[in-house]
Amino acid sequence: MKMAKSTVVIRQSLLQRQCRRHIAGSSSSRTSTSPQRRNAAATASATATCLKPFNEIPGPMALPMLRHSAHILPKIGNFHHTVGLDVLENLRKKYGDLVRLSKATRTRPVLYVFHPEMMREVYESGQTEPPHFDRSPLCHHRKGVGSLCPMHKILCCSDETKAVWSGLRLLLQEEAILKNYDAAFDDIATDVTRRLEELRCKGNVLNEELETEIYRWALETVGMMLFGIRLGCLDARRTKSGADLSPTEEPVEGLSPAERLVRCSRQISEGAFLVRSEETLKTESQTFNDALKSFDRHLSLTEHFLIKAIHTMTSCITRPEQVLLDKLRPLERRLLPLASDMLLAAVDPLAQTALTMFYQLSIHAAHQQRAHDEVLWCSASRAAGAAPPAAPARHSVPAASPAPPAPQYVSACARETLRLQPPTGGVVRRSVDSLVLDGFEIPAGVDIVLAHGLTSKEEKQWGRAKAFVPERWCDDGWQPLKASRAHHLASMPFGEKCPGTGISIKMLTSLAARITERYRIEWHGPAPALTLHGVNKIQRPYYFVLQNAS
Repeated sequence: MKMAKSTVVIRQSLLQRQCRRHIAGSSSSRTSTSPQRRNAAATASATATCLKPFNEIPGPMALPMLRHSAHILPKIGNFHHTVGLDVLENLRKKYGDLVRLSKATRTRPVLYVFHPEMMREVYESGQTEPPHFDRSPLCHHRKGVGSLCPMHKILCCSDETKAVWSGLRLLLQEEAILKNYDAAFDDIATDVTRRLEELRCKGNVLNEELETEIYRWALETVGMMLFGIRLGCLDARRTKSGADLSPTEEPVEGLSPAERLVRCSRQISEGAFLVRSEETLKTESQTFNDALKSFDRHLSLTEHFLIKAIHTMTSCITRPEQVLLDKLRPLERRLLPLASDMLLAAVDPLAQTALTMFYQLSIHAAHQQRAHDEVLWCSASRAAGAAPPAAPARHSVPAASPAPPAPQYVSACARETLRLQPPTGGVVRRSVDSLVLDGFEIPAGVDIVLAHGLTSKEEKQWGRAKAFVPERWCDDGWQPLKASRAHHLASMPFGEKCPGTGISIKMLTSLAARITERYRIEWHGPAPALTLHGVNKIQRPYYFVLQNAS
């Protein structure tokens, strides 16, 4: 019976997401159901007479040999003083909401889209798809082990796998399912809070192991979501000096599977093995071969925990935290690469977002104090028996253990962090057929970059867009700054198709609630630089100080 329900969910999601092929316009009123579309032949003929060619879209000129890289060279480049998303911001200011780079990648042109309504038209056009990266180490590894990578199958337009990921997104949006993780996420957050306390050095300064500890938390939390069991990433003992008894230089034979997974995940992140670059796309390079070895270890460790989780489910009553794994079991052998890819895709953005959230709280003392007060008030209310009643469940799953409800303001701090400093700068779509955007004809074979990282900080969308204002996500927030006033595509921190956007807020909220309940995070140092290394992150060194809350 459980298998039938999962199959129905996947099939329904596939039917709901069938592509509609039509030519997109720049006006929000011109949809596929508008009267202008009823006579397709007449519309196409009328539109073709007024379309502007793709090469008339403004953008910097590609110079011989250097191409567009000349524009960021020191002294002679127009944008030499900017890095990362600031380059895109300057492109938008100079050229507008559409910016064309002619063959910027040497093989195909690139179109940057900086307006959320145009982004909507690209998504709904049905003429684009995620670009194919068949030469990447991950796809090469999945083919070699005989199980095709689910993400690779999505890029190859597999309807079956698209349905799986669509069904997964639907499942992780159900509040009744997400509620099963409340107690487990809170326990993990409590454990990492204790470890951070032990990590403090003289003056309550957090030492250089902070990032590794946050990766442990991210792995443990995502593992709980996938498998419904504790992986053991937070079980490593610590010495009096605060260093792990199993540091990175210790022989791998002496490490537990969880410690091996931590090390492997850190190597993949530090080596940027998931990022397309000249080194990762050359099969003869050392980076490519190192990536293959890391992916092989990662898949093997994922299989270890998957087998352990399934054995737990079959040997006893299924726990509430295993509701997701239970619904995915009909995938059978395909479940292993799916689980491995979810771990690969989720851990690095989640860990870096947690560090960014710590930084935002540390430099906004008033917001951190309000979060602290709210957590204490929620705890006192529960102790007095005044906790709000649980909403009726819509799924026949076992009831979860009682857990503290997510404080609204703490959750708002997590959401505002994701808006202000999203882990990804945008989404890339490749046109498979011609489409129309803002009166320009976009040919097939163009990489269209939807720069959500810029629209999430656009003043006309948000108001006080570059300020940290968690109140915009609260019910009692000031109306002119309410997040609901912005375009629904203005902020997409994890991209369009990420199934974990909703549950990541719950993960971050649990962590922030436990930290702010007992401690006050401070930053004693210069403002950190932002860098793009697979995901957007604040650059080391970290100057965090963990003071006891007064």
